[in-house]
Amino acid sequence: MEHVDYNCIFCAIAAERVPASVIYENADAVAFMDIRPITEGHVLVIPRKHCRNLLDFDDSCARGVMHAARVVARALRVALNADGMNLFQSSERAAGQDVFHFHFHLVPRFQGDGLMSRWHARSHPTHDELEAVAARIRAHIKGE
Repeated sequence: MEHVDYNCIFCAIAAERVPASVIYENADAVAFMDIRPITEGHVLVIPRKHCRNLLDFDDSCARGVMHAARVVARALRVALNADGMNLFQSSERAAGQDVFHFHFHLVPRFQGDGLMSRWHARSHPTHDELEAVAARIRAHIKGE
């Protein structure tokens, strides 16, 4: 592991210094049960390397975590007979992040579970308005 934050609970889980119900791990990622599940089978997938969030995430880390998320999502679907799956990630406090170590939430979904299934748009911009925002964003993309 390249970087560990010794004050980070998720780093401690990845290093097996604190207990967690681990369901999958590889060289780059660990998947474990969320202790406050939204639905049965709610899993967190983290990189072993400490990354604060999506803005502090490198490509190799991303590959390992996404691979683990795919493996676990497929197992959740079969094991729990899930009708669908949500994949959530929050970056920074304004977006709801409360543990500052990158993580995906895999939330199995079931017909009629009563959870929000769609975001409700606050506005309906025109194509020109969308294009203006897209141009502002494109201006800051650097040869990725």
